[in-house]
Parts: sequence; C-alpha cells; structure tokens
Amino acid sequence: MKFVHIADIHFDTPFENLKNKKSYKDRIREEQIEAFKKVITYIRENEIDLFIISGDLFEQEHVEIDTIEFIIKELKTIPEVKILISPGNHDPLIANSPYNKFEWPDNVYIFNGEVGRYDFDDISIYGVGFNKYEMEKGDIASIKVDTNRVNLLVTHGTLNGNSKKYHDIKESDLSKFDYCALRTYTFAKNR
Repeated sequence: MKFVHIADIHFDTPFENLKNKKSYKDRIREEQIEAFKKVITYIRENEIDLFIISGDLFEQEHVEIDTIEFIIKELKTIPEVKILISPGNHDPLIANSPYNKFEWPDNVYIFNGEVGRYDFDDISIYGVGFNKYEMEKGDIASIKVDTNRVNLLVTHGTLNGNSKKYHDIKESDLSKFDYCALRTYTFAKNR
C-alpha cells in the first residue's frame, strides 16, 4: 500500500496580520491551491492507494464556497484512491460544516467525534475528528487493534500536552499502531 499524508492546509485563512497587504494574501491563496493540485497530481501519477488529511483542511469560519468546490473537484479526479479526513479544530465536523453541507465524492470518508474504523484489504484505519472547535480527548487509549492487520491512526491533536482544548494524545497510546497520521502540537517537558 502507498499513501500520502497531509495536514494543516488551512484554506481561506484570513491572515489578519496581512489585512493591509491584499497582494500577499492573494499570493498565499494561489500557492495553497497550487500546492494542493501538486499533491493530487503526485497521487494520480504514483498510483497512491490512500490519501490521508489529518485536520485543518480549511478555516470553517472563513472558507468560501468556491474553495470547497475546488477541493471536491480535485478529489473527484482520483476516484480510485481512498481518501480519509479527520477534521481538526479549524474545520470541525459541526452542523454547518462544508463536510455536512456539500456532497463529497464516494471515495471520501470523514471521521467524526467518535472513534471510527475504516477497513480495506488487510488494513484497519482508526480515526477521530473534531466535532466541535475544542475537544479534550478522542478516546484513542480505548482502541483495541487487531494485531493480524496493519493498523493506522488518523487524527489531529496535541501530543503529550494537557491542553483540555485540542484533543490531548498521549504518546504511550500510539505504540499499538503501525503508523500514526497525525497533526499534533507537541509540548516539551521542563528539564
């Protein structure tokens, strides 16, 4: 199996510190679009089986309809690829989320706030996404994996922290997985 893993694209970030520099904001948006297109082209040209997006694909509060339409159009160009999305704290799976309001291609699976499992071939992919802007933890410790299968984890959160807001993930809970497709914020311990 070949896969591509990305996180934190943040389409339509308002870039408040650039509010007086529209040309910079426009250039960053164009670069985000081009980077995403390059990822899709790479997936298509290299016969990738699985595309994982570990949160913050877009900015829920600012995302434009044309941006969501662009993302969906690009994903439709790789219908043979399994696409797994774990919404993050900037693109949570809430009632008015584009994840709920738009029709996503059939090959897209979006994890919600409960631990989910997606199986294909001899691989089990566990995931949990944000279903609100803040999430204390997603119960990864409770996942029981099948050791006869390849086990992956897909999520967005804070590694070894105590954030109480951004899905605290303990490193000790990750050893049961063969690969962890994460987007994490890591807090260093005082020495």
